[in-house]
Amino acid sequence: MTEQLPAVDLDKTVDAMDAPDRSIYSEAEWTARTELAALYRAIHLYGMSDLVNGAIGARVPDQPDHYLTHPYGMYWEEATASSFVTVTPDGEPVHDDKRWTNDGAVNLCRWIFGSRGDINFFIHGHEEAIAAVGSLRCGLLWVNQPAVYLGHMLGYLDYEFDETSEFGEHFSRLAADHNLLISRNHGHYSFGRVPGEAFFRSYFLRQACEIQLKAMATGSELHLIPDAEAQRFQRQMYASPHYNYDGATEWPGLIRKLNRECPGYGR
Repeated sequence: MTEQLPAVDLDKTVDAMDAPDRSIYSEAEWTARTELAALYRAIHLYGMSDLVNGAIGARVPDQPDHYLTHPYGMYWEEATASSFVTVTPDGEPVHDDKRWTNDGAVNLCRWIFGSRGDINFFIHGHEEAIAAVGSLRCGLLWVNQPAVYLGHMLGYLDYEFDETSEFGEHFSRLAADHNLLISRNHGHYSFGRVPGEAFFRSYFLRQACEIQLKAMATGSELHLIPDAEAQRFQRQMYASPHYNYDGATEWPGLIRKLNRECPGYGR
């Protein structure tokens, strides 16, 4: 017997990019929209997107209880400043925007920005290496330098498909205490004050997981950094005047790369 596939609601999908006129947005919101579009395209450019799944969100600077989320059906390389839907904490569109939004993305905006007044951007992705390490009981190990960058800010969340109010409360408590979360058997969440910070944390978490998996695949015994040494290295890293661990070094170059290879996000 052939399974009957559900019908696709074309009224929702075809209008994913039909945005309101730019003139309705404040200058501060437009700047946040441009930065968010750059972040979406950067995630695509580095092979960290998942068709139309996952989410990247931003807070509206001059309306901190308003959030920017993507219209469901948008591919990350399509993102422009005018693409996003402005929503309230209840998920209601601010500008009479009729486009389809993803409930999971709206929930993340509410939980993350509602529990972290200092955070203005987040990334939720399903990168294979991160999901693989999240499926290991050991999780991320002190086995490479990017793990040391990030291990002190990392928490773990058991995967749930149904986003109940209890799950939302639990997620919000974890988000209040960590700048990175790995969702077991699922993916990750990265939080940042600025877009470059969220990108830095996602990019190097993927790198840390990829290196760990490659080392584990050899079957040889891992040479782990002792906990005390990892903590000492972290203190040295974050106290150093010679490098930044918030994306400030990489973000300007990433914008130049986007302008060369993936322009048009500022529309």
